[in-house]
Amino acid sequence: MAKRLLIIQPYVPSYRVPLFRNMKELLSGIGVELAIAAPLASGHDSSRNDDETAIFADFVLEKHQVKIGKKSFFKKDLHNVLNTFDPDMVIVEQAIKNLEAWSLALRPKFRNKPKVAMWGQGRSYSSTQSNVEAAMKQWLTKRMDWFFSYTQSGAQPVIEHGFPQNRVTILNNSTDTFSLQKAISLISAGELESYLQGHGLTRGAVGLFLGGIDERKGVPFLLDAAQEIVKTCPEFKLLVAGDGSLAGEVRGLQERGGPVVYLGRADGNEKAIALCAADLLLIPEWVGLVAVDSLAARVPIVTTEHPSHSPEAEYLTKGKNALFVEHNVRVFADSVTRLLGDRTELERLSGNCEILEYELSIESMANRFVAGIKAWSEIA
Repeated sequence: MAKRLLIIQPYVPSYRVPLFRNMKELLSGIGVELAIAAPLASGHDSSRNDDETAIFADFVLEKHQVKIGKKSFFKKDLHNVLNTFDPDMVIVEQAIKNLEAWSLALRPKFRNKPKVAMWGQGRSYSSTQSNVEAAMKQWLTKRMDWFFSYTQSGAQPVIEHGFPQNRVTILNNSTDTFSLQKAISLISAGELESYLQGHGLTRGAVGLFLGGIDERKGVPFLLDAAQEIVKTCPEFKLLVAGDGSLAGEVRGLQERGGPVVYLGRADGNEKAIALCAADLLLIPEWVGLVAVDSLAARVPIVTTEHPSHSPEAEYLTKGKNALFVEHNVRVFADSVTRLLGDRTELERLSGNCEILEYELSIESMANRFVAGIKAWSEIA
């Protein structure tokens, strides 16, 4: 009899769809039925316009916000999915704000309940947590039957706090690098030249921002830096690909004649050609999965020594395939200008960008995930 696995998400962003598709196929081969449950995106997530929940999720959940003091918690209504799908195993996000993680982990032992695992960063990277919050996260994590860590560095604090190492799977969190590299390889010289001319871009003077356009990604810092860069590199243009709460500020600067070109959301071929046109990825704060795009497309990242970086930043090696500089607009701008003017150094950084060291691909991540689920299911 097939086992049933439920993965509960905050919402289903478009970049996760290829992973879940791969996992469904692989899991069916070992007798595990996978279902995805998630509410629709809300808050800053909804402003990114990448929500595939309504299309892809097997169960669309209701979500309610609960305020406790100044903190917000979220309660997803699992009654229908638990009764209808009746999972043997459930994987939840590693986040203390999600009340379903607590309710699933703390159900009385005498009740018939699914085994519960977590997947996530291992510790808080991009946001500041109090000692109490960090302790709550580790305490809750230790109640789980298995832990799926985005990266090696994220697994270490979980293990150090007493979680059994033989119940930890390292996923090497990734995006669909195969599709991205294929799309890049299909872009012709003529297509790229047309793109450059159409956006008023000069070869050798193009920066690219990929991601959510909001405060968390340092967008105000980046726009200030772009206006500094153009003072010494007049032909410089910053492509901005994404969506979010500060998209209006990007469009406003463009309309005022600033050195930016707003692309909106860029997926598939749009993302590939923007990466082909760019000399550098400029991500001043919160480097996350964009590190995978950088390595796959061989476009080096310039970022800052900011505490907001996600665990995927460990895929980058400072000074080898990425540049980390002081978190200062002038220093950042000067570093970009110097690098654009030094083709030898830029080509060295680009040449060192590769995904092989970490096996960064959706296929590899899905295989790791499924191997961990198989090991977990055998003891569940």
